[in-house]
Amino acid sequence: MQKYDDTKNKNGMKIIFMVAQMMVLLVVYIFVYTSFKAVQYSIEKFDTSPVMYFPVLVAMVIFPVLLYKYRQMFNTGKMLIASVWMMATASLTIVLLYVYIVQVTG
Repeated sequence: MQKYDDTKNKNGMKIIFMVAQMMVLLVVYIFVYTSFKAVQYSIEKFDTSPVMYFPVLVAMVIFPVLLYKYRQMFNTGKMLIASVWMMATASLTIVLLYVYIVQVTG
């Protein structure tokens, strides 16, 4: 009789989670790039301060750090919580960048 071993499933889920993180990072960085371009437009058109880049830079730096923390959480066995937090943080980052850009260019 062979004993069931779940390590292959766990390793597969780690790979799937890592690919999902890369896709989420790509989507968020598309919004970050768009935000950089919108701030650049705002600086040229409305003569605003280059300090307006700061929130976009913060989002660009903080988000990968959070993804790393969520991968650590996933590896400790909290798979569902890590997935939910990853998607929630990505959604919040995108919405906050959008709201910021609307205020900067509006």
